[in-house]
Amino acid sequence: MNPHTLELTQAEKQFASNTIFHDLSFHVHQDEVLSIVGPSGSGKTTLLRTIAGLEGLSQGRIILNGKDVTRHKAHHRAISFVFQQPLLFPHMNVWENISYGAKLNKTHSHAKTEDLLRSVDLAGYETAYPFELSGGQKQRVALARSLAIEPSLLLLDEPFSSLDPTLRHGLRYWVRNLLKTKGITAVFVTHDHEEALLMGDRVAVFHEGTFQQIGKPDQIHEYPANPYVARFLGSHIILDDDRYAPLKACYVTTETPADSVLSLSGTADHITYHHGQRLGHLYLPHIHERIVLPIPLHVSPGEEIRINVPREHIQTFSKARYSE
Repeated sequence: MNPHTLELTQAEKQFASNTIFHDLSFHVHQDEVLSIVGPSGSGKTTLLRTIAGLEGLSQGRIILNGKDVTRHKAHHRAISFVFQQPLLFPHMNVWENISYGAKLNKTHSHAKTEDLLRSVDLAGYETAYPFELSGGQKQRVALARSLAIEPSLLLLDEPFSSLDPTLRHGLRYWVRNLLKTKGITAVFVTHDHEEALLMGDRVAVFHEGTFQQIGKPDQIHEYPANPYVARFLGSHIILDDDRYAPLKACYVTTETPADSVLSLSGTADHITYHHGQRLGHLYLPHIHERIVLPIPLHVSPGEEIRINVPREHIQTFSKARYSE
């Protein structure tokens, strides 16, 4: 197992009487990308700011490369921060923006800036100014500038949130490939669970000031620790506080159910199409759940249906919150 680049121990942050997060203990391995996912306003950005040294912890410790940096100022931590907005210097061209990061680390060289330009696919844009670039190009310049200081840890705070869906989708793969190719240790924050599962070697689901579950994408997707994680990921039907079933095992029918299934009544509120598949947006009043499932052609919006859950696929929540 790779050594830890970052480790937080019993971290807590309060603003006056408001607790943003509490009792957070986790680590990030060297060369690992950890995705932190949770709803907007849950405190994810504040957590990143405390790691970066832009905010202080109320209690707890931050260990970076084996050294306690809890009380260190931001400029004394080998950490780079990529914000939601690129925040480029408008009076500097692409070359100058990237070189600025290298100068901060006193490692400026023509070859280094050229290498970073190639890494972010912006060779030929050296003299362009920020107003001449697209949103995706600006964010790539911001990423290159952050990498120029050769950080031990890169923090990314929803870096694709201001981009249109098509550009955002493509840039996810591009950035993920860059991080892994260069062996960059990173913490990536998002409110989009699909983005989190794609970007992270491990995923931490953040809610109510703590991590509900940390694990590899397949692990938390298939074995959620609790109803919140299952609902947030949107790939399970929650039967009660203890049991769930994967949506891929469930199906919609208007026929009398067999004994081998748990049959739940519901209605099809409306119907959409995705990648050519007809999907019913279903409401199940007895368990107060809304789910989306493929739906037969003969079922119309507003019609009462049955959602059948094969009993062999019903599982109990793992309750295991932390795993490698």
